[in-house]
Amino acid sequence: MARVLLIDNDPALCDEVRQALLPLGVEAFVAPTGERGLESFRHCRPDLVVLDTDLPDISGMDVCRGIRSTSAVPVLFLSARDDDGVVIAGLEAGADRYLVKPVAARVLRSHVATALRHLDRTGPDRVPAERHGDLVIDRVGAEVTLRGRRVRLAPSERTLLFTLSAAPDRVFSRADLMAVVGEAGAGANPRTVDSCVKRLRLKLGESRRAPGCIETVRGRGYRFRVPQDGDAGR
Repeated sequence: MARVLLIDNDPALCDEVRQALLPLGVEAFVAPTGERGLESFRHCRPDLVVLDTDLPDISGMDVCRGIRSTSAVPVLFLSARDDDGVVIAGLEAGADRYLVKPVAARVLRSHVATALRHLDRTGPDRVPAERHGDLVIDRVGAEVTLRGRRVRLAPSERTLLFTLSAAPDRVFSRADLMAVVGEAGAGANPRTVDSCVKRLRLKLGESRRAPGCIETVRGRGYRFRVPQDGDAGR
């Protein structure tokens, strides 16, 4: 599992970032200050750092320079400051990317996935694909295979599967899933999630007669059920 360190003193934003990265199946660590961030960096050895420029103790630029002095780990600035001078200073401090808040969840997720894709896939920090019976999920490569054959999923279907499978047995409400597939907001229709689940199940070869990984929890939502050894066809 890839590890992401988020250094930001805004709890609400940290929750939003955690939610946005959920489909990637990463393990997220949060540090509210620069000093705590540098300490956490030494202890958790993250694969990616998401960093604010303005922190309550030391500047994000100094944190980035401190990280870069000992590591080539990807660093992504996520800041409310968009003036050219700050952007240039962030990149010159050693950051690989600079994003301006607010940023859409799918955009942030894409940047993080791209950064993680450059990890050494053969070394000790590689991000392996997950196997769930005959279903194999490669989050960083954004690929899904079933019985050795690639399953072609629409972005919303893939995001839905990645979200559910990142937390097996956790029940996600329709509201939760609407948020991650980009359907949240005024006028959003909860049935959009149901339709997405139906299409996903068809592509995974699931049906009422042959239930699979995507389980309906009546009155609550959906969850990912890890196939058991005795499950037929899995």
